[in-house]
Amino acid sequence: MSKRIIPKVQKQTAVKQAIEYLRKFILESNEPGQSKLPSEAQLAAELGISRLTVREALTVLENEGFITRSQGSSSTITTFARKLTEKIDHAGELKKFIKDCGYEVLVDKVSYSWEKSNQEQAEALKIEPGEDLLIVKKRFCADTNPAVYCINRIPRVFVNKKTFTDEEIGENIFSFVEENNNFYFSHDLMELVPSVANGQIAQMLNLEVNTPLLRIDITKYTDKGIPVMYNTEYYVHDLIKFTASRTITHH
Repeated sequence: MSKRIIPKVQKQTAVKQAIEYLRKFILESNEPGQSKLPSEAQLAAELGISRLTVREALTVLENEGFITRSQGSSSTITTFARKLTEKIDHAGELKKFIKDCGYEVLVDKVSYSWEKSNQEQAEALKIEPGEDLLIVKKRFCADTNPAVYCINRIPRVFVNKKTFTDEEIGENIFSFVEENNNFYFSHDLMELVPSVANGQIAQMLNLEVNTPLLRIDITKYTDKGIPVMYNTEYYVHDLIKFTASRTITHH
């Protein structure tokens, strides 16, 4: 009889589950007086995890703007936290973001290739220029109207396959990368760049050449602070709009 192998529990999984639970708790709590989260000790007991794991999850939520923390007191839910439902979710999945904006979503025009990194891409990903990148291109449609053109760039070291399905590198690419590398994405560095549509982007988004666009360059980091993806997204401003919030940390 073959011996059954029981996989070890990964710490990253516990942190990720705690983040998802706490984010859901904040967004679904409708009590007017609910302005603070339970203590770290109480959360650890309720979730069955260590206080260190709770602390890591709270750090991520603080970076996302859901809570503020000060030494010696409980975590406070920000006044605008429950307004953050229509935002790119923690994994950066555009499909959910567009759906939360009130549209039906279609992902098409999915393609991939291997290319050498240029200087800008290498600096963002902390690699040497000329290293191989997996380049994934795709289009997101809102109610059949082209809304976002997305380019994902991933260093070869984080890709252990040579061929991919549209499902893996399409709408689920972030989960695919996390699961294949046993880490989770914890934060992004985003740069908003005013832009106009060139010939290729205009064709993908059914726009006139030189139509103004919102371009966002995004570097995605793991919980260990390692840059894993460098993405560029072009948004049709008539369909998708953003609201930014800024949290001030007091020392």
